[in-house]
Amino acid sequence: MTEPRGFPTPWLVVEKAESFCVEDAAGVAVAWTYFSDEEASRTATGAMTRDEAQRIAKAIAMIPEMRTIIRTLQDGLAEADTGES
Repeated sequence: MTEPRGFPTPWLVVEKAESFCVEDAAGVAVAWTYFSDEEASRTATGAMTRDEAQRIAKAIAMIPEMRTIIRTLQDGLAEADTGES
């Protein structure tokens, strides 16, 4: 059986040629978002604008932090529920 793959934090957004790469702390690519500066190319390929691609890459890079925040909120709610009983 294969070991689950870990993607250590922090996740960083690195700009490449016509793309943004989201990398984990070890430099492993987690996700790519592609863009084109040319409108004709975007129309033909469906590529995003640079700003769109960067915004999505930044959102992806926040996933580990958001999971921690959600877990903390859930723990707090669970404690509040047991405290009211």
